[in-house]
Amino acid sequence: KSHDETLRALIVSNLVSIYIKHYIGPLSAFCGAVSASTGAGAAITFMATDGDARKMAMTVTNTLANVGGILCDGAKPSCAAKIASSLQAALMAHAMSMKDRVFKGGEGIVEKDIEDTIRNIGYIGKVGMKGTDTDILNVMIGQIDPKDYVC
Repeated sequence: KSHDETLRALIVSNLVSIYIKHYIGPLSAFCGAVSASTGAGAAITFMATDGDARKMAMTVTNTLANVGGILCDGAKPSCAAKIASSLQAALMAHAMSMKDRVFKGGEGIVEKDIEDTIRNIGYIGKVGMKGTDTDILNVMIGQIDPKDYVC
């Protein structure tokens, strides 16, 4: 790809990631690597299809459906593994979209419209994981003992 095409793909990647993060908010237990990897997958599809918005939306949907539940626990050593997992999911999502394969509306958090799927992820990250942030911190600082909560 040309330098200009590569720059356009980088812009796509950043915009998709920022758009997803916009719905999640500034602080969440939702792993930021998922948003970034989703953007990277969209950019790969952008380059492979000369900007086919339908295929890019399929890649975004496939990535979020797969790894949309990864938690950020602030543990930097495991962060690298989460980045690798998210990127692998984005590459698989791209490969699926190239074969016109996409998770369908009604399958988990996926909706028929990509915008609604992204809003679902935003809701989960912003509202659904609000208590998770506190719980992760309490476990990390030893404030609670999870053994006390095992059924």
